Amino acid sequence: MLRSRDDILRDITELILLHQQGKLGGEKMPEDEHPPLEPSSAASYHYFTLPMALNYQRNSYALWESAHRTFNDPDTMDVFDPAAAAAMDAEELREKLLKHKVAL
Repeated sequence: MLRSRDDILRDITELILLHQQGKLGGEKMPEDEHPPLEPSSAASYHYFTLPMALNYQRNSYALWESAHRTFNDPDTMDVFDPAAAAAMDAEELREKLLKHKVAL
């Protein structure tokens, strides 16, 4: 059975009010906190791919905060460059991924 136009508008109005009151949860997603990268750049693809590859049953907010700290640290940001990461020995890569806990 189709709902009436008035019922639908009433529900929409209620949802808008609940959203404005903050009762529908946060508006900011964990991955919204990221470096200002050109969306179609390789660096952007690498930035968003690495944390997701490591996201195994983990708090997303903590993961993305760690990714942001890792990317902004000149000593660890190269883990987001596949060629640079592949050239590192395993211990160096491990240390860099663990420094800001992008890997656990």
